[in-house]
Amino acid sequence: MSSQLQFGPEQGLIQPLSLLPSLRQIAFVCPLCKGPLSITKTRDAYYCRSCERGYSLQGGIPDFRVYPDPYLSFEEDHKRTEIMLEALNRYEFKELLEYYWTFSDITPVALRPKFIRNAILGEQRARHVVNLLEKQSSQQRGAKQQVLEVGSGTGNFLALATQHYDQVIGTDIAMRWLHVSRRRFMDLDLPVPPLVCCCAEYLPFPDSSFDLVIASSTLEFVRGREETLAECARALKSSGSLHLNTVNRFSLAINPYVYLWGVGFLPERLQARYVKWRIGSNYEPIKLFSLPALMKAAKKHFRSVVFLLPEVDSSSLKQFSRATRLQAQAYRVIKKLPVFKTLLKWVAPSWDVILKERRRIS
Repeated sequence: MSSQLQFGPEQGLIQPLSLLPSLRQIAFVCPLCKGPLSITKTRDAYYCRSCERGYSLQGGIPDFRVYPDPYLSFEEDHKRTEIMLEALNRYEFKELLEYYWTFSDITPVALRPKFIRNAILGEQRARHVVNLLEKQSSQQRGAKQQVLEVGSGTGNFLALATQHYDQVIGTDIAMRWLHVSRRRFMDLDLPVPPLVCCCAEYLPFPDSSFDLVIASSTLEFVRGREETLAECARALKSSGSLHLNTVNRFSLAINPYVYLWGVGFLPERLQARYVKWRIGSNYEPIKLFSLPALMKAAKKHFRSVVFLLPEVDSSSLKQFSRATRLQAQAYRVIKKLPVFKTLLKWVAPSWDVILKERRRIS
């Protein structure tokens, strides 16, 4: 890559020719050194001169990953993405998910329908997040807001958030899921928002770029949880906030990723072996926070950390078993009792966490 074209906001953006239209006005930096990027003379990839590293595109989405996702190698993800791109115009969103799971060899057959249902119901959970953010927001009405979602997956939050904020960018470490999410927007007759493939620990955006960062069911899967929090803080404006939704390690509810009870109460070194023995699923990449561990990590990067107990959406409960519905009803009753509120934070299924007032990086 000896010939590159420099680009930047001050010169006017020069972007790769195949880039998704929604990404053409977004400035990127090298995810490793945070320095300026060039593009190859043929305009088919980004390049960092300092790191001597190139970043290609697949289906119009730039690939800024430093390492692959926990489940597939770069080559495997590339092949899986090509399959999704070929099927993108042949299936609607639900059908595309079903098609994807027919050739996934890393997920037990019994869990596939549950993962599909989880993706379909995602917009209901996203509505709860947007409503919560509206209540928490201190932004003046009419102020322009830039939002980043770290771990956008199948696009449930993006599909709703694009109707509430001026600019919403979705990122994910799995290129295949970013392209699957495009079908969701197509079905809803929405323009495809900016989508970027990258690691949560290495975001390819300049400092102080966003008013709001969302990370829902993301911290559980990253290699470096504290590094991810640090990157989110770096990407936020000084007045910005980070919203997390993450599963509690010591929850009394069933683990939503493997549908087993009590996994978090085992020592971390035994959790993956137990899950493999019970259902044959790979639990190795999943690491859950406890309440004190998350509080300690968050306080390193933010001065204000507020834990909120999650709400239970009545309409989505119809899709679950009778036992799950009874658990949810009991949770809603107990949640209203002041005497149990503090205790419940320790054993709640998950938390909504609002982090503000980022600490200065020394």
